Amino acid sequence: MTVVLGVDAGGTSSRAVAVTAAGRVVGRGRAGGGNPMATGPREAFANLGLAVREALASVDPAQVGAVTVGLAGAGILRDPSARAVFDGALRDCGLTAPARAVGDVVVAFAAGTAARSGTVLISGTGAIAAKIINHQPVALADGYGWLLGDEGSAFWLGRAAARAAIRQTSGRVTGDAHEAGNAQEADDVQKADDVQKADDAQKADDRAPDGMGPLTRLVVHHLLSPDEEADERAWATMPGRELADLLATAVQSRPPRALAELAPLVSRAAEAGDPAAGAIVAEAAARLAATVSEVREPGDRTPVVLAGSVLTSEGPVRRAVQDLLRGRDAPVTVAGDGAGAAAWLAAGRLLGPEEAAALHRRFVTP
Repeated sequence: MTVVLGVDAGGTSSRAVAVTAAGRVVGRGRAGGGNPMATGPREAFANLGLAVREALASVDPAQVGAVTVGLAGAGILRDPSARAVFDGALRDCGLTAPARAVGDVVVAFAAGTAARSGTVLISGTGAIAAKIINHQPVALADGYGWLLGDEGSAFWLGRAAARAAIRQTSGRVTGDAHEAGNAQEADDVQKADDVQKADDAQKADDRAPDGMGPLTRLVVHHLLSPDEEADERAWATMPGRELADLLATAVQSRPPRALAELAPLVSRAAEAGDPAAGAIVAEAAARLAATVSEVREPGDRTPVVLAGSVLTSEGPVRRAVQDLLRGRDAPVTVAGDGAGAAAWLAAGRLLGPEEAAALHRRFVTP
Protein backbone atom coordinates (compact mmCIF):
# COMPACT_ATOMS: atom_id res chain seq x y z
CA MET A 1 0.00 0.00 0.00
CA THR A 2 1.39 3.36 -1.06
CA VAL A 3 0.62 6.25 1.25
CA VAL A 4 1.01 9.99 0.72
CA LEU A 5 1.43 12.49 3.53
CA GLY A 6 0.10 16.02 3.59
CA VAL A 7 0.79 18.69 6.21
CA ASP A 8 -0.87 22.07 6.60
CA ALA A 9 1.34 24.04 9.01
CA GLY A 10 -0.06 27.43 9.96
CA GLY A 11 0.49 29.95 12.70
CA THR A 12 -2.13 28.46 15.03
CA SER A 13 -1.86 24.72 14.37
CA SER A 14 -0.13 22.05 12.32
CA ARG A 15 -2.34 19.35 10.82
CA ALA A 16 -1.12 16.21 9.08
CA VAL A 17 -2.99 13.49 7.22
CA ALA A 18 -1.84 10.17 5.80
CA VAL A 19 -3.89 9.03 2.80
CA THR A 20 -3.66 6.10 0.41
CA ALA A 21 -3.10 6.96 -3.22
CA ALA A 22 -6.79 6.11 -3.74
CA GLY A 23 -7.87 8.79 -1.26
CA ARG A 24 -8.60 6.75 1.87
CA VAL A 25 -7.49 8.44 5.10
CA VAL A 26 -5.38 6.15 7.30
CA GLY A 27 -4.22 8.63 9.94
CA ARG A 28 -4.50 12.19 11.16
CA GLY A 29 -2.42 14.29 13.52
CA ARG A 30 -2.52 17.75 15.03
CA ALA A 31 -0.07 19.86 17.01
CA GLY A 32 0.82 23.49 17.74
CA GLY A 33 1.68 26.25 15.30
CA GLY A 34 4.12 25.41 12.51
CA ASN A 35 4.93 28.86 11.13
CA PRO A 36 8.70 29.29 11.56
CA MET A 37 8.43 33.04 11.09
CA ALA A 38 6.16 33.27 14.12
CA THR A 39 7.73 30.83 16.58
CA GLY A 40 11.19 30.13 15.15
CA PRO A 41 12.23 27.06 13.13
CA ARG A 42 12.95 24.74 16.06
CA GLU A 43 9.59 25.12 17.78
CA ALA A 44 7.62 25.25 14.52
CA PHE A 45 9.21 22.15 13.02
CA ALA A 46 9.05 20.28 16.34
CA ASN A 47 5.28 20.84 16.23
CA LEU A 48 5.21 19.73 12.61
CA GLY A 49 6.98 16.51 13.63
CA LEU A 50 4.46 15.87 16.42
CA ALA A 51 1.56 16.15 13.97
CA VAL A 52 3.28 13.83 11.49
CA ARG A 53 4.06 11.18 14.09
CA GLU A 54 0.44 11.17 15.22
CA ALA A 55 -0.77 10.81 11.63
CA LEU A 56 1.61 7.88 11.09
CA ALA A 57 0.73 6.11 14.34
CA SER A 58 -0.73 3.14 12.44
CA VAL A 59 1.30 3.51 9.26
CA ASP A 60 4.81 2.28 8.44
CA PRO A 61 6.71 5.45 7.44
CA ALA A 62 8.47 3.38 4.76
CA GLN A 63 5.12 3.12 2.96
CA VAL A 64 4.98 6.90 2.45
CA GLY A 65 5.88 7.58 -1.15
CA ALA A 66 5.44 11.35 -1.29
CA VAL A 67 5.21 14.22 1.19
CA THR A 68 3.95 17.76 0.67
CA VAL A 69 4.08 20.36 3.43
CA GLY A 70 2.10 23.55 3.09
CA LEU A 71 4.03 26.00 5.20
CA ALA A 72 3.29 29.54 6.28
CA GLY A 73 6.65 31.29 6.03
CA ALA A 74 8.03 28.68 3.60
CA GLY A 75 10.61 31.16 2.32
CA ILE A 76 12.67 30.58 5.45
CA LEU A 77 13.67 27.19 4.05
CA ARG A 78 16.06 28.99 1.74
CA ASP A 79 18.20 29.36 4.84
CA PRO A 80 20.31 26.16 5.01
CA SER A 81 20.17 26.02 8.81
CA ALA A 82 16.34 26.25 8.83
CA ARG A 83 16.14 23.66 6.07
CA ALA A 84 18.32 21.30 8.10
CA VAL A 85 15.94 21.61 11.08
CA PHE A 86 12.94 21.00 8.79
CA ASP A 87 14.48 17.92 7.15
CA GLY A 88 15.64 16.60 10.50
CA ALA A 89 12.14 16.87 12.01
CA LEU A 90 10.68 14.74 9.21
CA ARG A 91 13.57 12.31 9.21
CA ASP A 92 13.05 11.75 12.93
CA CYS A 93 9.51 10.60 12.08
CA GLY A 94 11.01 7.74 10.06
CA LEU A 95 10.21 9.24 6.66
CA THR A 96 12.51 8.43 3.78
CA ALA A 97 10.55 10.06 0.94
CA PRO A 98 11.74 13.58 0.16
CA ALA A 99 9.42 16.33 1.38
CA ARG A 100 8.28 19.10 -0.92
CA ALA A 101 7.50 22.35 0.90
CA VAL A 102 5.07 24.81 -0.70
CA GLY A 103 3.58 28.06 0.51
CA ASP A 104 0.37 27.94 2.50
CA VAL A 105 -1.33 29.87 -0.32
CA VAL A 106 -0.71 26.95 -2.70
CA VAL A 107 -2.28 24.45 -0.30
CA ALA A 108 -5.22 26.78 0.36
CA PHE A 109 -5.86 27.11 -3.37
CA ALA A 110 -5.65 23.35 -3.91
CA ALA A 111 -8.12 22.85 -1.04
CA GLY A 112 -10.81 24.57 -3.10
CA THR A 113 -10.30 23.43 -6.68
CA ALA A 114 -8.60 20.81 -8.85
CA ALA A 115 -7.62 23.56 -11.30
CA ARG A 116 -3.93 24.35 -11.49
CA SER A 117 -4.34 28.11 -11.89
CA GLY A 118 -6.52 30.80 -10.37
CA THR A 119 -6.69 33.03 -7.31
CA VAL A 120 -6.84 32.33 -3.60
CA LEU A 121 -8.05 34.77 -0.97
CA ILE A 122 -7.22 33.89 2.62
CA SER A 123 -8.76 35.64 5.60
CA GLY A 124 -7.91 34.02 8.90
CA THR A 125 -6.01 35.73 11.67
CA GLY A 126 -4.25 37.52 8.82
CA ALA A 127 -5.24 38.13 5.20
CA ILE A 128 -3.51 37.64 1.85
CA ALA A 129 -4.39 37.03 -1.80
CA ALA A 130 -2.30 35.16 -4.34
CA LYS A 131 -2.37 34.50 -8.05
CA ILE A 132 -1.55 30.84 -8.68
CA ILE A 133 -0.27 29.44 -11.98
CA ASN A 134 0.50 25.72 -12.23
CA HIS A 135 0.39 25.48 -8.43
CA GLN A 136 2.99 28.20 -8.03
CA PRO A 137 2.33 31.65 -6.53
CA VAL A 138 3.29 34.31 -9.05
CA ALA A 139 1.81 37.40 -7.37
CA LEU A 140 0.84 38.27 -3.79
CA ALA A 141 -1.18 41.08 -2.23
CA ASP A 142 -1.33 42.09 1.45
CA GLY A 143 -0.21 39.56 4.03
CA TYR A 144 1.89 42.24 5.72
CA GLY A 145 0.82 41.34 9.26
CA TRP A 146 -1.55 42.91 11.75
CA LEU A 147 0.48 46.09 12.21
CA LEU A 148 0.82 47.02 8.53
CA GLY A 149 -1.92 45.19 6.65
CA ASP A 150 -4.08 42.03 6.82
CA GLU A 151 -7.09 44.10 5.84
CA GLY A 152 -10.39 42.28 6.27
CA SER A 153 -8.78 39.61 8.45
CA ALA A 154 -10.03 38.34 11.80
CA PHE A 155 -7.60 40.74 13.46
CA TRP A 156 -8.93 43.64 11.38
CA LEU A 157 -12.52 42.70 12.24
CA GLY A 158 -11.69 42.37 15.93
CA ARG A 159 -9.94 45.73 16.08
CA ALA A 160 -12.87 47.38 14.32
CA ALA A 161 -15.25 45.76 16.82
CA ALA A 162 -13.22 46.97 19.78
CA ARG A 163 -13.08 50.49 18.39
CA ALA A 164 -16.83 50.54 17.77
CA ALA A 165 -17.54 49.30 21.29
CA ILE A 166 -15.26 51.88 22.86
CA ARG A 167 -16.81 54.70 20.83
CA GLN A 168 -20.32 53.64 21.76
CA THR A 169 -19.64 53.21 25.46
CA SER A 170 -17.70 56.46 25.79
CA GLY A 171 -20.54 58.46 24.25
CA ARG A 172 -23.50 56.64 25.74
CA VAL A 173 -26.13 58.24 27.98
CA THR A 174 -27.00 56.43 31.21
CA GLY A 175 -29.74 56.65 33.79
CA ASP A 176 -32.87 58.81 33.48
CA ALA A 177 -31.60 60.79 30.50
CA HIS A 178 -31.13 57.61 28.49
CA GLU A 179 -34.56 56.29 29.49
CA ALA A 180 -36.13 59.59 28.46
CA GLY A 181 -34.35 59.43 25.12
CA ASN A 182 -35.61 55.91 24.54
CA ALA A 183 -39.17 56.97 25.37
CA GLN A 184 -38.99 59.87 22.93
CA GLU A 185 -37.59 57.65 20.20
CA ALA A 186 -40.34 55.10 20.78
CA ASP A 187 -42.96 57.86 20.55
CA ASP A 188 -41.45 59.18 17.33
CA VAL A 189 -41.40 55.73 15.78
CA GLN A 190 -45.00 55.12 16.79
CA LYS A 191 -46.13 58.27 15.04
CA ALA A 192 -44.24 57.50 11.82
CA ASP A 193 -46.44 57.06 8.76
CA ASP A 194 -44.02 54.75 6.97
CA VAL A 195 -44.03 51.38 8.71
CA GLN A 196 -40.86 50.26 6.94
CA LYS A 197 -38.97 53.37 8.00
CA ALA A 198 -40.13 52.84 11.57
CA ASP A 199 -38.79 49.31 11.51
CA ASP A 200 -35.47 50.50 10.09
CA ALA A 201 -35.22 53.18 12.76
CA GLN A 202 -35.76 50.61 15.46
CA LYS A 203 -33.08 48.34 14.00
CA ALA A 204 -30.68 51.28 13.69
CA ASP A 205 -30.81 51.81 17.45
CA ASP A 206 -31.47 48.27 18.67
CA ARG A 207 -30.04 48.80 22.13
CA ALA A 208 -30.73 47.49 25.59
CA PRO A 209 -31.65 49.97 28.36
CA ASP A 210 -27.94 50.32 29.23
CA GLY A 211 -27.31 52.02 25.89
CA MET A 212 -25.20 49.27 24.33
CA GLY A 213 -25.97 47.71 20.97
CA PRO A 214 -25.56 43.98 20.28
CA LEU A 215 -21.94 44.25 19.12
CA THR A 216 -20.85 46.34 22.11
CA ARG A 217 -22.54 43.99 24.54
CA LEU A 218 -20.78 40.98 22.98
CA VAL A 219 -17.41 42.76 23.12
CA VAL A 220 -17.92 43.73 26.77
CA HIS A 221 -18.86 40.15 27.65
CA HIS A 222 -15.76 38.82 25.92
CA LEU A 223 -13.23 41.28 27.26
CA LEU A 224 -14.25 41.69 30.88
CA SER A 225 -13.78 39.12 33.60
CA PRO A 226 -16.50 36.53 34.39
CA ASP A 227 -17.38 38.28 37.64
CA GLU A 228 -17.95 41.55 35.82
CA GLU A 229 -19.96 39.75 33.13
CA ALA A 230 -22.20 38.18 35.77
CA ASP A 231 -23.36 41.53 37.12
CA GLU A 232 -24.40 43.44 34.02
CA ARG A 233 -26.27 45.98 36.13
CA ALA A 234 -22.91 47.59 36.87
CA TRP A 235 -22.51 48.40 33.18
CA ALA A 236 -25.84 50.23 33.04
CA THR A 237 -24.80 52.67 35.75
CA MET A 238 -21.08 52.97 34.99
CA PRO A 239 -20.15 56.32 33.39
CA GLY A 240 -19.50 55.92 29.69
CA ARG A 241 -15.88 57.06 29.76
CA GLU A 242 -15.12 54.75 32.68
CA LEU A 243 -16.43 51.70 30.82
CA ALA A 244 -14.62 52.74 27.63
CA ASP A 245 -11.35 53.02 29.56
CA LEU A 246 -11.97 49.59 31.08
CA LEU A 247 -12.45 48.08 27.61
CA ALA A 248 -9.36 49.81 26.25
CA THR A 249 -7.28 48.52 29.15
CA ALA A 250 -8.59 44.98 28.60
CA VAL A 251 -7.67 45.11 24.90
CA GLN A 252 -4.18 46.51 25.44
CA SER A 253 -3.33 44.06 28.21
CA ARG A 254 -3.53 41.20 25.69
CA PRO A 255 -1.27 40.34 22.75
CA PRO A 256 -2.42 42.40 19.73
CA ARG A 257 -3.35 39.35 17.67
CA ALA A 258 -5.80 38.30 20.39
CA LEU A 259 -8.16 40.87 18.87
CA ALA A 260 -8.87 38.22 16.23
CA GLU A 261 -10.98 36.44 18.85
CA LEU A 262 -13.56 39.21 18.49
CA ALA A 263 -14.17 38.51 14.77
CA PRO A 264 -16.96 35.94 15.32
CA LEU A 265 -18.75 38.47 17.51
CA VAL A 266 -18.97 40.85 14.56
CA SER A 267 -20.72 38.17 12.51
CA ARG A 268 -23.12 37.35 15.36
CA ALA A 269 -24.04 40.99 15.85
CA ALA A 270 -24.43 41.60 12.11
CA GLU A 271 -26.80 38.64 11.87
CA ALA A 272 -28.78 40.20 14.74
CA GLY A 273 -29.16 43.42 12.74
CA ASP A 274 -26.60 45.61 14.54
CA PRO A 275 -25.83 48.50 12.15
CA ALA A 276 -22.29 48.99 13.47
CA ALA A 277 -21.47 45.32 12.89
CA GLY A 278 -23.09 45.44 9.47
CA ALA A 279 -20.91 48.38 8.48
CA ILE A 280 -17.78 46.56 9.66
CA VAL A 281 -18.72 43.47 7.64
CA ALA A 282 -19.32 45.53 4.49
CA GLU A 283 -15.99 47.34 4.86
CA ALA A 284 -14.09 44.09 5.49
CA ALA A 285 -15.61 42.50 2.38
CA ALA A 286 -14.76 45.56 0.27
CA ARG A 287 -11.15 45.49 1.45
CA LEU A 288 -10.80 41.76 0.79
CA ALA A 289 -12.26 42.16 -2.70
CA ALA A 290 -9.83 45.01 -3.35
CA THR A 291 -6.95 42.76 -2.28
CA VAL A 292 -8.07 40.18 -4.86
CA SER A 293 -8.09 42.89 -7.52
CA GLU A 294 -4.39 43.50 -6.91
CA VAL A 295 -3.48 40.02 -8.19
CA ARG A 296 -6.31 39.29 -10.63
CA GLU A 297 -6.84 40.78 -14.08
CA PRO A 298 -10.32 42.03 -15.06
CA GLY A 299 -12.17 39.38 -17.03
CA ASP A 300 -10.19 36.49 -15.52
CA ARG A 301 -12.45 33.41 -15.50
CA THR A 302 -10.23 31.08 -13.47
CA PRO A 303 -11.52 30.01 -10.03
CA VAL A 304 -11.32 32.12 -6.88
CA VAL A 305 -10.87 30.05 -3.73
CA LEU A 306 -11.89 31.47 -0.35
CA ALA A 307 -9.82 30.15 2.55
CA GLY A 308 -9.06 30.93 6.18
CA SER A 309 -11.38 30.82 9.17
CA VAL A 310 -13.23 34.04 8.31
CA LEU A 311 -14.12 32.88 4.80
CA THR A 312 -14.61 29.16 5.33
CA SER A 313 -17.13 29.83 8.10
CA GLU A 314 -20.69 30.42 6.95
CA GLY A 315 -21.58 33.98 7.83
CA PRO A 316 -22.07 37.55 6.65
CA VAL A 317 -18.42 38.23 5.75
CA ARG A 318 -18.21 35.25 3.43
CA ARG A 319 -21.57 36.06 1.84
CA ALA A 320 -20.56 39.68 1.26
CA VAL A 321 -17.24 38.67 -0.32
CA GLN A 322 -18.95 36.06 -2.50
CA ASP A 323 -21.44 38.65 -3.72
CA LEU A 324 -18.68 41.09 -4.64
CA LEU A 325 -16.57 38.50 -6.44
CA ARG A 326 -19.44 36.79 -8.23
CA GLY A 327 -20.39 40.17 -9.58
CA ARG A 328 -17.22 39.83 -11.65
CA ASP A 329 -18.45 36.55 -13.19
CA ALA A 330 -15.75 34.55 -11.44
CA PRO A 331 -16.40 30.99 -10.19
CA VAL A 332 -16.00 31.20 -6.41
CA THR A 333 -15.41 28.12 -4.24
CA VAL A 334 -14.70 27.59 -0.55
CA ALA A 335 -11.58 25.71 0.55
CA GLY A 336 -11.88 22.32 2.21
CA ASP A 337 -9.29 20.43 4.24
CA GLY A 338 -5.84 22.01 3.86
CA ALA A 339 -3.92 18.95 5.05
CA GLY A 340 -5.93 16.83 2.62
CA ALA A 341 -5.07 19.29 -0.15
CA ALA A 342 -1.37 18.94 0.68
CA ALA A 343 -1.76 15.16 0.50
CA TRP A 344 -3.53 15.55 -2.85
CA LEU A 345 -0.61 17.60 -4.17
CA ALA A 346 1.70 14.82 -2.99
CA ALA A 347 -0.46 12.19 -4.71
CA GLY A 348 -0.30 14.21 -7.92
CA ARG A 349 3.42 13.41 -8.09
CA LEU A 350 2.59 9.68 -8.19
CA LEU A 351 -0.57 9.73 -10.33
CA GLY A 352 -1.38 11.13 -13.73
CA PRO A 353 -3.11 14.54 -13.93
CA GLU A 354 -6.50 13.11 -14.88
CA GLU A 355 -6.48 10.48 -12.14
CA ALA A 356 -5.41 13.02 -9.53
CA ALA A 357 -8.14 15.47 -10.62
CA ALA A 358 -10.78 12.75 -10.32
CA LEU A 359 -9.75 12.12 -6.70
CA HIS A 360 -9.60 15.77 -5.63
CA ARG A 361 -12.91 15.92 -3.78
CA ARG A 362 -12.10 12.73 -1.88
CA PHE A 363 -8.87 14.25 -0.55
CA VAL A 364 -10.12 17.70 0.41
CA THR A 365 -13.54 16.88 1.89
CA PRO A 366 -13.12 17.38 5.65
